[in-house]
Amino acid sequence: MIEENFVVPGDMLGVIEEFIPSDNTYTHSGAVRAKIVGRPDVDINKHEASVVRAKEVPVPREGDVVQAVVTLVRDAVVHVDIFYNETRRTAYAIPFRGVIHISEASNERLRSFYDIFGYGDVVRARVLTGKPPYMLSTRGPDYGLIVARCPRCMALLKKKGLWLYCSNCRKTFRKRKVSRLYMMR
Repeated sequence: MIEENFVVPGDMLGVIEEFIPSDNTYTHSGAVRAKIVGRPDVDINKHEASVVRAKEVPVPREGDVVQAVVTLVRDAVVHVDIFYNETRRTAYAIPFRGVIHISEASNERLRSFYDIFGYGDVVRARVLTGKPPYMLSTRGPDYGLIVARCPRCMALLKKKGLWLYCSNCRKTFRKRKVSRLYMMR
């Protein structure tokens, strides 16, 4: 039997003659082995061996509020890289892929995404599905763009009333889906 505080996949916890494999364990060649990284939990009375997960992987879940960068814009969908989960207060070292369908972008009827989102824009969205690729929604006043750049000069756009304004080009962008939590005022 293993007497460590920490096990990795494949570590032996005991043999099948002394333990029944339980949560996060498996048997191989007569040995009960760890399936995940974690702490071994052996119950001598029940003759069970299990492994308690070391740390829960903080993946986006249904209903979470996330921040993401727009990486690809098409007529009917926008692809984003989710880099921060506001609900769990977790930054992702490797971003998760998300998709916003045009029907989930706004309460208004839209024909194309090209007018409302641009490459490199940062959006605040709600997760609709808990499996990759994550389906996101920017419906509602709290969701939408929170940081955007001018497509002409790449200067940060500032919020002026309900619209975005470029102080360099002196151009107003009226069709953008702006969150009321937009960061540049």
